[in-house]
Amino acid sequence: MKRFLTAILSLALLTGSLTACGSTQQTEPASNTGSTEENAAQTAENTADDYVLKIGYGGGLCEAPLHIAVEKGYFDKVGLKYELERVDAAETASAVGSGKIDAGFGLLGKFLQPIDNGLPMRVTAGIHTGCTKVLVPGDSDVHSVADLKGKKIGVPGLGAAPAIIVKRSLAKEGIDISAENSEVEFSVFSMSDLPSALANGAVDVVAMSDPQGSVAEAEYGLRCIIDTAKDDDYKDEYCCISFVADDIKTNHPEVAKIFTKAIMEASLWVQANPDETAKIQVEKNWVSGDAEFNASVLKQYNYKPSLQGGLEALKISAPALKDIGLIKETTDIDEFINTTFYELEGLTDEEIFEDSGVTAEELEASAKAKSDSASVLSTQKLEELEDCCAEDEPENKEEHEEKDCCKHKQEEKKDCCEEE
Repeated sequence: MKRFLTAILSLALLTGSLTACGSTQQTEPASNTGSTEENAAQTAENTADDYVLKIGYGGGLCEAPLHIAVEKGYFDKVGLKYELERVDAAETASAVGSGKIDAGFGLLGKFLQPIDNGLPMRVTAGIHTGCTKVLVPGDSDVHSVADLKGKKIGVPGLGAAPAIIVKRSLAKEGIDISAENSEVEFSVFSMSDLPSALANGAVDVVAMSDPQGSVAEAEYGLRCIIDTAKDDDYKDEYCCISFVADDIKTNHPEVAKIFTKAIMEASLWVQANPDETAKIQVEKNWVSGDAEFNASVLKQYNYKPSLQGGLEALKISAPALKDIGLIKETTDIDEFINTTFYELEGLTDEEIFEDSGVTAEELEASAKAKSDSASVLSTQKLEELEDCCAEDEPENKEEHEEKDCCKHKQEEKKDCCEEE
């Protein structure tokens, strides 16, 4: 217990909550079967029953715990029998509804409206925070959510998680998003087309999941006005959760339990080993892309798996979605939350940490490395601002004194050189 609390405290103090979700897997993973013969006898006593769990995956970079649960044997260790089913991220809810998959991992926000409409899915745990960026061109006159009024916003889907984050932020700012009197306009593009839509002026702002968001930010010189990994409104809120179908909850509760336990243990391993995780994901064909770049994105994630965290995320997201009309007005939110969250009897965060094989020292070292990396980036950004000020130094001393503010602005979103 003491080691668990030490680890979580280390994460809280040393890790600046950052993020990423989505990805571009194009080939099948090398491994997609369950328990091996070698450790079958060893794990037999832990095996819940003979049910073969159908686990959905979409090739997302932030699905790393699922990938590692396979590659590092976390599913095997708990005695889970499983099959993997490739499912497009946008089709996950329908795959659960049709019985194609029994369990998986994904963005909480996009599941709540389908659950309200009868989708037989239950949340079991929070896995990590962050996931979404809202981006504008570097020279845009948009500097805050308030500036989005009257703008065209590009999203990957009206019910997709990035769109939900934008709608929640707009509603909090008092900007009307109702169908009748909306003060913004939403336009739907594929995730890969959103950056070009922004570049050619088809939209004024885009909301994207990572790593696509981070890639676009770097390649197009975009500026972030909402980052759910860093912004106070979202940085401590779990974006991604583990889930099981109602049938698993009802007829195979032990399967639901060991699936969630394995995902959470693997998540802790990812937190402690982001570089190796990224290398495994690419080498085993779980995701495409460059392992070094993927690792830099993974290091922005804050994997701090928590059973209670899944419940707390529901308590935040469900009322927010009802307020913006994505959950029915007649829905009793307390009942909705209690029904949607599946409390796994006999499982605790402390037990998961103790059984994960990850030490408090490893988590502390990883958190410090992430913090140091973030500090380097902040220093580089400050130096860029100082260089910008020096290059544009006005002859008028009074103007120069006003522009000296640039040298002391450490907030990454505050580019006063451009404002001048």
